[in-house]
Amino acid sequence: MRMLAFASLVLLVLFGGCNDRLRVVSFEADPAGTFVFTAQTNTVMTENEDGEAEQIRRDWLADELNARGMCSAGYFVEIRRLEPPDAPSSNAHDVVYSGRCL
Repeated sequence: MRMLAFASLVLLVLFGGCNDRLRVVSFEADPAGTFVFTAQTNTVMTENEDGEAEQIRRDWLADELNARGMCSAGYFVEIRRLEPPDAPSSNAHDVVYSGRCL
């Protein structure tokens, strides 16, 4: 039992922060309350609109807005678009969210 608990703890420490290592983002905003948030995809963080990867990107967007003290009443993503990779052999797309504060 102790060995299982120890193994679980080790796995939690090793993999608990995996999402942050995959986090490649940019954020631009203006005083009018509009913003453009970009997150990069890869083989782990796929570009599809449903599922865990999309929820993680949406959480990152909320983190960026909160860190800047923006959109305390909420926000709306008006456009979500997928941009192709720069290199043909790359699997890293950019998912771009354009939105505004409510």
